Amino acid sequence: MNTRILRIELRRSIAPWATLAILVVAFGFLYSFSGPWTRSPLAWDEHWVPAAEWSRFLLVFLWPIAVGAGVIQGMRDSRSGTAELMATMPRPGWQRAAKLAGALGGLLVLGYLLIFAVGAVQAIFFGGFFTFGWLPIVVVGVVAMLAGAWIGLGIGRLLPHPLTAPAVAVVAFAAVLLFQFASSEGSALAGFVPFRISLLSPAMDVIDDPFNTTAGRMDLGQVIWLVGLAATGFLLLAVRSHRTKALAVVPALVAAGIALPVLPGSAAEAKVVDPHATAMVCDGPVCVPRMLESELPRLAGPGKEALRLLGTLPGAPVKVVVQDRRLGYDEVPPRAADIVYVDLLDWSVRSLLVPDDVTRALVAGVGTPTCYSLHGVDKSFVDELVARSITSSWFLGEWKMVGSSRLSDEMKNEVVQKQEIFHALPPEVQRDRIIAVRQAGLTCRGNQLDILLGGAR
Repeated sequence: MNTRILRIELRRSIAPWATLAILVVAFGFLYSFSGPWTRSPLAWDEHWVPAAEWSRFLLVFLWPIAVGAGVIQGMRDSRSGTAELMATMPRPGWQRAAKLAGALGGLLVLGYLLIFAVGAVQAIFFGGFFTFGWLPIVVVGVVAMLAGAWIGLGIGRLLPHPLTAPAVAVVAFAAVLLFQFASSEGSALAGFVPFRISLLSPAMDVIDDPFNTTAGRMDLGQVIWLVGLAATGFLLLAVRSHRTKALAVVPALVAAGIALPVLPGSAAEAKVVDPHATAMVCDGPVCVPRMLESELPRLAGPGKEALRLLGTLPGAPVKVVVQDRRLGYDEVPPRAADIVYVDLLDWSVRSLLVPDDVTRALVAGVGTPTCYSLHGVDKSFVDELVARSITSSWFLGEWKMVGSSRLSDEMKNEVVQKQEIFHALPPEVQRDRIIAVRQAGLTCRGNQLDILLGGAR
């Protein structure tokens, strides 16, 4: 009988349509819009952890749908005019509520898990990186879908009005969006909404670092809060007296009181580095984090060739290492005399397909990274860009600009003239200045273009 009632609820409730709605919205967003979720190595279908994180990001749209669907379903007895009749039934109210809550919440959870599963299955076929860091992220998402559906059911039962469902869905969407903005680093809303409170939202912010995962404190605090919210929703749906309905809010308040001290107080505390993702995998002197192991075959050949070319200089580097973290917005890349660092999160590097172009990028700046943030174009940055182009061309024997997409045609013509000035110098002078540019690149002192041209500009 219980199974039959559950099947009836699944068939006659809004659960199938709500599940279809979240699938259409989720896959429509992922496949219709371009963003970090479509670009390697942060793509939602490339690795397991990003698949889980982008599924949680989508809750900014999916959670309000779950809440709104719950409200509509919770008003069923009132719409059909059977609310008083159901209240007189001798069977406990929680038994009937459990069937309805299980049908709606269970089907929405299955829909959410299907979204993650599609990304995870594609990650398997792409040879994506696997770690169990995805599990707590998905668990929080599952509890969030249940909590959304059940609190919606409770509100619909408590406030059976035609405007309740759209109003509650809009409020839920606005709240999740507000908290998501507040949790973003550098957001103007951060000063108005404490970071801990913003983590009460089930949705995650935009993913920007594939090497990070959520901290255990964050997962635990969110589960506590969402379980309390789900309990409040179920009690509002199941209980009948006004007194018990008033007490139904207690689980949510208690859960919030327990969760807030547990939740991290800053964005830095909310994220932890996944040691499995950052463990290095090497092909000789060329090393990449395990998360980016699929890039090793593409980088190994050009990396070894770059080391061979740089090996003609004194104090040459002996390793090529891919960075295992995302640089801050204005952070200057790290540097070391014995290592050529590569930032594969920089799309200008990841988009290089020809091995010669990869080698050219590695020897640019004589094996040193840029000394400037990549988020602005000023004279110093352009001078360094020209110097990096000249140095890489000196090693490869063929002139080619590095990062020329940021320069106008007039500036490109000036760059060619400066290259010709350097090329006209005697070979021994060129070599001495190349060595001097390497020292400037390691210390970020001096204008590298002035060093190359000796003031002839």
